[in-house]
Amino acid sequence: MEKKTFVEDLIEGREINDKFAVRSKIPPKEYTRGWFFRMTVGDRTGDISLVYWGGPEKDEIQSLYEQLSVGEVVAVSGIVSSYKGQLQLSLNHDNFHRLTVLDEDDYNTADFMPASKRDIDEMLDELRSYSGSISHEYLAELVMSFLDDENFVSSFKRAPYSMRYSNNYIGGLLEHTLDDVKMCSQVCDVFPELDRDIMITTGIIHDFGKIHEYETTASIELTSQANLIGHTVLCERIIRERIEELPGFPEELSLKLSHIILSHHGDYEWGSARSPRIEEAVALHHVDLLNVRLRGFIQAKEDLGDDDQEMIYVSKEGIQRPIYKG
Repeated sequence: MEKKTFVEDLIEGREINDKFAVRSKIPPKEYTRGWFFRMTVGDRTGDISLVYWGGPEKDEIQSLYEQLSVGEVVAVSGIVSSYKGQLQLSLNHDNFHRLTVLDEDDYNTADFMPASKRDIDEMLDELRSYSGSISHEYLAELVMSFLDDENFVSSFKRAPYSMRYSNNYIGGLLEHTLDDVKMCSQVCDVFPELDRDIMITTGIIHDFGKIHEYETTASIELTSQANLIGHTVLCERIIRERIEELPGFPEELSLKLSHIILSHHGDYEWGSARSPRIEEAVALHHVDLLNVRLRGFIQAKEDLGDDDQEMIYVSKEGIQRPIYKG
């Protein structure tokens, strides 16, 4: 069955029989007529709350709940209702509404994951043009060893930058990286003391570990490597391994790249293994932070509806910030 109805098309009172990806779920609770549970489901156009109203048999509802995993795609039959002014999908056991897990062959992943609005191949070409401006022989060779690697590029083009706060879509990592590199170039014009080759290089490579941080199917999920190691350490490992394949790469330069990668989050509580201790590390940290904060704010503002409150979460630290809709 081809997906025909998307979240952005939902209207109160409409009967629904379509596919949605499971984003999150809340365990069953008791209500006056039995047991119910809530989930968040969605597609490439947005997310919506789903409520399954079950009967008095707790074990039956618990069993259904446990069959549904975050990241899976489910067939949903139900009705669009409204609760506290927000649309939701309501499924009632008594009305024979259903939730059924689908096999991967039964849906198109592109229906459930949003993608960058910018052309991915054009962004990659632009990133390549910046890499071509690197004059240092070893740095240029290091960067191109990745950008000429078809397997790496395939993963890089598809990867998101984050799960929810900014650039959280297919092509998001590439988009974020290109914006970082553009700002690195401009910062070097203002601060000629900076080594431009190092700034452009680390602007390109510092988040490469994120291709191993997320698993992107019908949703974005953290991998075990992300939970146990984190993308900064993963990235530093990837870069060191690639450097070992480049004979004669200067050790002092290799140490600088490692330092900039491991310190680009700035503060220890934000995941930095080191605080920035050279000019280029300080510069990249602030470029990256500006990019994340501003892109997250812009995305949050674009997502505001007419009835939304003026306060909305836009920072990765979970800080609630006011947005003037204007």
